[in-house]
Amino acid sequence: MLDAKALVRLCAERFEPAGVDARRLLHGRGHTLPGFEQVTVDHFPPYLVVGLFREAARLPDEELQHLADALAQAFDGLQGIAIQRRDGRNTRTDVLFGDVPDALVAVEKGLRYRVRPLANQNVGLFLDMAPLRQRLASGCAGASVLNLFAYTCSLSVAALAGGARGVVNNDMSKPSLDVGRDNHQENGQDLRSVRMLPHNLFKSWWKIRQLGPYDIVIIDPPTNQRGSFVADKHYAQILKRLPEFAAPGARIYACLNSPFHNAEFLPGLMARWCPAATLEGRLPNSPDFPDVEADRALKVYEYVMR
Repeated sequence: MLDAKALVRLCAERFEPAGVDARRLLHGRGHTLPGFEQVTVDHFPPYLVVGLFREAARLPDEELQHLADALAQAFDGLQGIAIQRRDGRNTRTDVLFGDVPDALVAVEKGLRYRVRPLANQNVGLFLDMAPLRQRLASGCAGASVLNLFAYTCSLSVAALAGGARGVVNNDMSKPSLDVGRDNHQENGQDLRSVRMLPHNLFKSWWKIRQLGPYDIVIIDPPTNQRGSFVADKHYAQILKRLPEFAAPGARIYACLNSPFHNAEFLPGLMARWCPAATLEGRLPNSPDFPDVEADRALKVYEYVMR
């Protein structure tokens, strides 16, 4: 049973009644909140999306309705609350208060991203990547940017906002890149500065090289996506090719969001397969995503090519 009062209290510590930015209010998955290890709460003003995992996803309907009612009563201005139950193939999303649209525009630091809050898996914007988006938005002046595993292109949107002269987005999913194109347009960005490559990266190195070299390379793959990418097998294949298309002095942002790979996994691969890259440091994680173990949390490393 979830303690609705405690959950409301924890969300209240981060909830901003007049806020416009999308953010995570509760990150139980980081195991810093006993009793809420299988719960997340995201705020896409004026809507909340509550994520429930494993045992929490199997709670009775009446208990979840009580939770939604408690949140609705506690926070003024909410127009809808969706509960997403993520229990393997039984994943489903229900609106338990008000009305939540299938699609909306989320705002983060003045940039706009299209999301689908009722999607049964990823809504279209990874909120934990906010620190990297902010880094890009403040320092890409004149850069040519390669965005690998671009998904819906939030990172390239941030790069163009930070002054990049052009971005190349690569992802196997054309529908995701189509949303990415909409995201660039949503922010008034010139599509002549954007290239979309809806191809399998490992069969498209020639195209990547042809459009380079790049001053910034972003590598943000899934941890384990059948038929597409397995970190233990495929990450090294990318790193060993970096000298082929990353310009001297290029910045490399290598990312991995896996609780199964410790903080030494990526630096170890880079040292072996791309010794020309010098580690500058690991980006600090968002305070909205606390985790008891740094090894389990999102890992984003910044390198510079010699």
